[in-house]
Amino acid sequence: MVDVEVCINGDTVVETRASVTAANTGGAARVELCGTMEFDGLTPPLECIKAARAVFERKGLLVMIRPRAGDFHYASDEIELMKSQIAEAAQAGADGVVMGLLDEAGRLNLKPLRELVELSKSFGLETTFHRAFDATRDRFEALGSLIELGVDRILTSGVRWGMPGSALDGVLELDRVIQAAQARLEIVIAGGVNPVNAPQVLQGLSPWNGKLSVHAYSGVQDNGNTTDAGVRALVEAVQVFRERFTIAARLERRPYD
Repeated sequence: MVDVEVCINGDTVVETRASVTAANTGGAARVELCGTMEFDGLTPPLECIKAARAVFERKGLLVMIRPRAGDFHYASDEIELMKSQIAEAAQAGADGVVMGLLDEAGRLNLKPLRELVELSKSFGLETTFHRAFDATRDRFEALGSLIELGVDRILTSGVRWGMPGSALDGVLELDRVIQAAQARLEIVIAGGVNPVNAPQVLQGLSPWNGKLSVHAYSGVQDNGNTTDAGVRALVEAVQVFRERFTIAARLERRPYD
């Protein structure tokens, strides 16, 4: 199973409605609503979350919870702000939140992260650990802890955070993470994903069990705007991959699930 998730820049209500409508009509399974994408995504304004909920017609509205740009090591007051942002996102109709916390040593900051995950669950929200995963000192140590915490998804490109390269460059590391996860949570493949390279990334993986997703931002845009044509092209590219490898699995050549 491979779904398509679209990252939306939601700084204004007008921009949010247009982009989320495009993702909706293009067939995306989920949208990740962010603000201030020039800083790699911060918590969007509350009115934009409400606008996104009004136009995304199915479950799958995820909201970025990131109080500032820069590293992923947050002070206690910033963590308290994240808690209030989670509550506001839930009240505005979000289905999930996207977040990540590291300590000064580059490992998961487990105590506050557990608090945020438990708070999210108390509101019925799904949880995604964002690309702070690619900034951890040890991805596999982090993976085990995130599974134990009950996080639903991990967003990763397979490329170290801050380094150049797309998911296609990180496909070997993505494969290692997916195999280590053993379907205990969903891996969301991000990093320069578009309709052309998404099938190439998926074809570069070993057979897997469970669910994967691909996550696109600029790869489904035209002149900086998310378009239904761009989203539809990615959805169709993934669909073609699914059909090809379902047939192959039946022939017992490539047993993808």
